[in-house]
Amino acid sequence: AASDPNRPQPSRYRVLEDDRVFERVIPDIHHERGMDCIDCHTANEVMGDGKLHATKRAQLRVACEDCHARPGARLASVPSAKLDPESRRILALRKWTDVGGEQRGVGRSGEPLVNVVVDASGRAQMIRKRTGQRLKLQPMAAVCAEDGGHERLSCGSCHSAWAPRCVTCHTSYDPKGEGFDVLLDADVTGAWTEKAGPFVANAPTLGVRREGAPGGKEWIETFSPGMIMTVDRAMKADAKPDVLFWRLYSRTEPHTTRREPRSCASCHNDPEALGYGRGLMRFEKSAPGAGHWLFTPATAPHPSDGLPADAWIPFLGMRSGKVSTADGQRPFNVEEQRRILTVGACLTCHKADSPLMRQSVRDFDALVAARKPVCLLPSWR
Repeated sequence: AASDPNRPQPSRYRVLEDDRVFERVIPDIHHERGMDCIDCHTANEVMGDGKLHATKRAQLRVACEDCHARPGARLASVPSAKLDPESRRILALRKWTDVGGEQRGVGRSGEPLVNVVVDASGRAQMIRKRTGQRLKLQPMAAVCAEDGGHERLSCGSCHSAWAPRCVTCHTSYDPKGEGFDVLLDADVTGAWTEKAGPFVANAPTLGVRREGAPGGKEWIETFSPGMIMTVDRAMKADAKPDVLFWRLYSRTEPHTTRREPRSCASCHNDPEALGYGRGLMRFEKSAPGAGHWLFTPATAPHPSDGLPADAWIPFLGMRSGKVSTADGQRPFNVEEQRRILTVGACLTCHKADSPLMRQSVRDFDALVAARKPVCLLPSWR
């Protein structure tokens, strides 16, 4: 409905009974096309697989590539008769039968996708579990399958339109207030209060997730502020302050996928994407053949660490200690930041879809080596 200009459009805002206000933003394309959660997620994910997992992500079985094959490739599949007993039982309960030699999809994790069918010619369809409607599964675009400079990109790093961003826990503790302790089932002195925002729904920050143990493959993924919080652990009004401060980002799957990707500049020239927080970043000439990046934060520095309130890392810098809510997740290191911003410097003059910038994805170092004298490279001094 949102894409039909002839139908009444919903209000941009929705007010709940408790006066909280929701703002409608661009929807996930799967949701827009009428799909449900269970059309992608399997029974073992939703209902559990009988094993204990340290994180929700560890229970995740499906990936974008399980339904969107590389150009010219065929989705993995097996005959229904070779599925595990539980999957065959699900097929029987739904009364789904194979048509003309169809096979059932199998994800990269080995998880059967009972509602994905691949015919003899390799054409793939998804069967919506709630309605039985068949949807053609599109292969990924050719640009998505390129290696070179983008080989570490996850699908979501380009195709997630936005992520909710909350840069404070928006709760505070009043040691003199009157509250209710649900554990003690009694009125107590000291109360927690909650207030709104500030909330934004911008393109997610990008960072790095390690796959498996140290030394495993790393992927560029989407992140949001997970905990930017100051806690005074002193519970009494007259107690000496005992302050604890955390600035942690968290790997997130926003479920805001769009067919159109984010722009090149929104990754290479954007301070929020790099983890610096909102603000103005510009590239200026500093010497013949050289320039430098400048960043002006939009938010004031936090008194606990001096970084902008919504930042993950300092501008062209790094942090030590715990920086993420989970192990194996980190912001870009200084070398990665510099390489991203070097491409960003090129984008200040060259259009993202130009042959030159398309060549840069395949071999950026060769392109830099052959640059013209008029081109400016960033200086990091």
